[in-house]
Amino acid sequence: MKVGTINIDWFLKNETTKKLIIERICQQDFDFLIVTENIEDFTFSEKYFVYHSDRIPLNTTYENLDYGFYLKGKQAIRTSIYSKYPSIKKNKVEDSFTSICHTFLVDGKSITIYGTIIGTWGILHQKTLAKKELLNFIKDSEGFHQYENMIVAGDFNTSFIVSENREMAQINSRAIIKLQADRIGMTIPTEKINNNIDAILISRNLQPKEISVFITEEELKDKFHKGIFLEIN
Repeated sequence: MKVGTINIDWFLKNETTKKLIIERICQQDFDFLIVTENIEDFTFSEKYFVYHSDRIPLNTTYENLDYGFYLKGKQAIRTSIYSKYPSIKKNKVEDSFTSICHTFLVDGKSITIYGTIIGTWGILHQKTLAKKELLNFIKDSEGFHQYENMIVAGDFNTSFIVSENREMAQINSRAIIKLQADRIGMTIPTEKINNNIDAILISRNLQPKEISVFITEEELKDKFHKGIFLEIN
């Protein structure tokens, strides 16, 4: 099973980069892809089921930004799950505009996918918006024990390599996320990917067999975001 995540920055890319993103995604043939900073009409293949977090309100300022104006009328979706399999259950989350959680049946096995952003403004507004998003993630994760096979993916705005000095330091995001992951029985297999602030977490009973990058920050035209993935036995 192959799971990936990518932040596409609302797809505000030049046409060459847009085409490359879609090409690289299609090459991977993901079972699940979690896309953050998405737009509602982003698509790459008709064979996928698509599940979005709630639409960000348009024609108004929502959490410090008029998304409709910023995206020139495009519908902002903070987090989406693209899946080869239909959802069998939508699970409750604290902030349905930022996070999404669904359970799927894959070869007779129940798989639950949770996608989110922690730090929707990057390193800005850490003590207000980012802190709330981190606390919402922690609250949501307290219920992950009910799912047998749990996968969490998205934009954490945090590198887990200490020497890179890239985290939301005002809220101590690296230490808190790692501590919570350990406490609830999850690992962060992508934590050693260099210059990367996205992450995939998995429950300890799942074993990754490959962890890699499918599009670099240079190709994505983004200083810290990459397209990352892992394969699970």
